[in-house]
Amino acid sequence: MRQETAKFDELLPKLVDLVSRVDPLHSVALMSHYGLMATPNKKESKLTRARTEVQQGHVEFLQALGLRNPLRKGMDFPEPKSIQSFFNWLPELFTAYQKMHVGPRQTPGNMAVSAGEADVTQVQAFLRAHTSTVRNWGYFGSVMRISRDLFSRIDDDYECMAGMKLTKVVDVFEWLIRRHEEKVSAHCKKFREVFQENTIPKIVDAFFEAFQFTGDVEVYRSGLSQPGMTKNHAMAALMPLADRYLGAEFIITNEEISVGMGLELDAVSILTNRLSLAPGDLSDEKPESFFLNNPVWLRPLVSMGNGAYFCALPQTLMSFVTPIVDELLKPFGRLAEKMSSARAHYLEDEVVRLFSTAFPGAGLHRGFKWREGAQEFESDLIVRFDTTILLIEAKSGKVSWPALRGAPARLVEHVKTLIVEPSDQSGRLAARIEEDIARIDNGEAPRLNFPLPLQGATCVVRVSVTLNDYATIQSVPGMLSEAGILRNVYPLAPCFSLADLGVMLDMLESTYLRLHYLRRRAELTLSLNTIGDEVDTLGLYLDTSLNLGTLAPKMSSVITAGYSQKIDRYYTARDEGILARKPKPATSDWFMRLCKQAQERNMSGWSEIACALLSIAPKDQRELEKRVRILVARIRNGKALNGGQDTIILIPPLWINQAIAFQVRSGDDDGPYGSNAENIAQQCFESEHIKRCMVIVVDAMHRDLQYLSVSICTALERDTPTAIFLPKNRILVTDA
Repeated sequence: MRQETAKFDELLPKLVDLVSRVDPLHSVALMSHYGLMATPNKKESKLTRARTEVQQGHVEFLQALGLRNPLRKGMDFPEPKSIQSFFNWLPELFTAYQKMHVGPRQTPGNMAVSAGEADVTQVQAFLRAHTSTVRNWGYFGSVMRISRDLFSRIDDDYECMAGMKLTKVVDVFEWLIRRHEEKVSAHCKKFREVFQENTIPKIVDAFFEAFQFTGDVEVYRSGLSQPGMTKNHAMAALMPLADRYLGAEFIITNEEISVGMGLELDAVSILTNRLSLAPGDLSDEKPESFFLNNPVWLRPLVSMGNGAYFCALPQTLMSFVTPIVDELLKPFGRLAEKMSSARAHYLEDEVVRLFSTAFPGAGLHRGFKWREGAQEFESDLIVRFDTTILLIEAKSGKVSWPALRGAPARLVEHVKTLIVEPSDQSGRLAARIEEDIARIDNGEAPRLNFPLPLQGATCVVRVSVTLNDYATIQSVPGMLSEAGILRNVYPLAPCFSLADLGVMLDMLESTYLRLHYLRRRAELTLSLNTIGDEVDTLGLYLDTSLNLGTLAPKMSSVITAGYSQKIDRYYTARDEGILARKPKPATSDWFMRLCKQAQERNMSGWSEIACALLSIAPKDQRELEKRVRILVARIRNGKALNGGQDTIILIPPLWINQAIAFQVRSGDDDGPYGSNAENIAQQCFESEHIKRCMVIVVDAMHRDLQYLSVSICTALERDTPTAIFLPKNRILVTDA
């Protein structure tokens, strides 16, 4: 920590000094362009971006530093050396700042201490690092859709007060982003076209025709006329000159916005005034405060006077759209209260829409009220899909700035209200449901008056959904648990932000994949300690089905950060209108066909088959298929099986209690296909940790190796339900 403090104390004064000497707005323009911009490449269906460690938060910090001083005429234009210094120093400064604030890792020995006294050092560091640099609470398309849909609920009220609909504010933000992209693209295109000329003299003529340079052109002409000069040399010499014209491209006027968006000029003027700071406005602010409380986040425009604004960071408007809109609503009294109510209703409505679309044909019920003693509770949404009951709790509460900056009391308060309380509420109901399921299985009457059928239900899955991202802290509950913050009474339910939930349901295109993901996330919420956000975990799922083989849960931490890369590329390209291929799970084609076959047969419990198949690691799926096909080849060729062995059994690690077996038979054989399932299961139960065995009988003669029957056997003496599911919806109770 001492070393990082020294690094910080060295770099910050150097940055402050450099910003005071070179034109700050041009510096921000060049850093935004070279550090943040991704260039569409439609021929290759992807986005290309310069490899750099510079992030949006770094450039926002640079802009705040620049706004500490009034603009002065004659300031030096930032030459390549200065820009390179910014590229080097800003990431190093932020890294030093974050490491300075990481104390020794401690877990409270006494879990009975009050929430405010809990040692949350690691969680604070996590939140501060996220708040200072991370901006992607959702993909651009998701952020735009969620924002518009939510804000539309108070459109008319806001228009009466501010002269434009609140959704029009979002439209202005998007328009500024698209304008920024177009200006940068046009600038780059103009520069590239210069170098389509064949000779250096022609390149020079084309350049000074395209960029009306007011300096001594002949100096550059003579310098570029030296022997051995190449196009690359000319490009390196002329690019800094072209850069001088970039800053002007980022100046926008109220009139331009008014005409471009079809809005009243007065309404636009009010909006831009609320979104802007002028050079010198931050003169009283200490640079250290900009890491966690940067005024640029809420006011990213720079007022140039006379209705003109410099806007090199329009993406900041959408990154902070929710707190920006909250600030816009403050002067209008009750509108803030209306927005709070709109947030709650919108989230519940959207959760219902997502789940009804993702699980067509499922039973749904909203607002189920039930009592526990003298207290009444209400569940937001219940879904019955095949044999699975989904309990979904939606929390629309906002995350405060102090919590995002790591203030311990507020941090713990938000964890309690947004993560723990909804989880405990669904946990309480799940316990009652499981009691009623047991009563039904014993021939007794249920007591809960549950609104959806419980007969045949085998699994209760709980999910919490928040409207906004809590700096992804909801995706790393293991960290919260180690810090002693959770204090949950019931097993913790996985918690998704609305944007991440939408991505998951969109990315996984079949109902069985979606259901399996939700079930695996519920099973692994605290047992698999991941370090990354929800989309990183989704990326890991695509590759592994969240089956990490011999890596034991609760024994290791898995760094998932970066696993979202292929998902990021897909949604970023799609948001830019570029045709891109959606990433697919690594699940083998044969296993996917078996899952689809189970769904099409649609017998009660079909999703249990699909979830069992999908829980096998993709590499094991392919190994199983390879071995099955060896048996298939012998049967098709009329050859005897070695030792008469027609079955392959997969026994999982000790922490997984379900085995799976594939028996290969000809569909033309006589007799019940699953007649040997109990004997096969008995072999599996010789491994003491196995409580359930699924036996799949594969048709060796079918081209796609479809299954003939599936039997699910469980061991009675191990205190679990016991049943065999046969093809014709027949259920047999057996003693394993």
